[in-house]
Amino acid sequence: MGWRIVHVSKIDQMSLQLDNLRLQRNDQDIKIPLRDIFALVIEDLTCKLTSRLMIELSKNNVLVLLCNQHYLPECIVQPVSGHASHYRQMMKQLEWSKELKQIAWQQVVMRKIENQSLVMRKNMIENIQCEKIESLINKVEVGDLSNQEGQAARLYFNSFFDNEFTRQDSDYIENAALNYGYAILNSAIARTIVAKGLISGLGIHHKGERNLNNLASDLIEPFRQIVDYFVIKNPPNEYLTKEYRVDLINLLHAKVRIENKMQTVIRVIELTIDSLLRFFETGNPDKLQFPDVSKIVLYEP
Repeated sequence: MGWRIVHVSKIDQMSLQLDNLRLQRNDQDIKIPLRDIFALVIEDLTCKLTSRLMIELSKNNVLVLLCNQHYLPECIVQPVSGHASHYRQMMKQLEWSKELKQIAWQQVVMRKIENQSLVMRKNMIENIQCEKIESLINKVEVGDLSNQEGQAARLYFNSFFDNEFTRQDSDYIENAALNYGYAILNSAIARTIVAKGLISGLGIHHKGERNLNNLASDLIEPFRQIVDYFVIKNPPNEYLTKEYRVDLINLLHAKVRIENKMQTVIRVIELTIDSLLRFFETGNPDKLQFPDVSKIVLYEP
């Protein structure tokens, strides 16, 4: 699996040269092996792309994100198939039972709330608030029918922002930063889901008819707190500068715990999806593994 994340903001043309991504601008001519690339984030609206390059990026399972004029990912390019046993994996996924899906969602929500409480404690939120959100973890039912996730979210964000704050309020530039970070994470998860031969549109909880990545929308929940931690520790002073966007993209290189080991977020995504497959094979919730943000090591270029 590739590891590099290539961020393109001022490039005249991208093309394929042998097995390399070639980037050209004026006298600059840079080549990067395709096998080293995990994701390509393109923000230059005037950059020229060759179709041959796009085909080879797809063959190499490179995540390609095309961003709009507000720098937010607008289009994701994914391979049509990315797994040697795509049909068999797809058929298994179609047979996942409703009961097991609800158990999986319960575990996702429990880890999400636990990670939220860890971020709160890392930011010295008063103990009574931390205890309130922690008390919700054991109240999460199979399928989270009582929506403990929503109750936790209100407690969580109100601990860091004023009571008027909502995730939909564009007046808070923190929301732009959170949205950007979440979009990068969601795309990376969707890319890995497809690479594993799964149907990204078929979720365990989310059922959006227009959402091509329902399963990614499920699995991102315990990952969001990595973005939250960064944005809360490093609040933006203005709207998504290039340097800030690069820092958010580089959260994919940050390290968190999973299976009692520190791994990059890129690797944690893969391990999480692998654990989900083991869970549906065995029906054992202990097989599920999610990121643990009790320790976060940010990437330093």
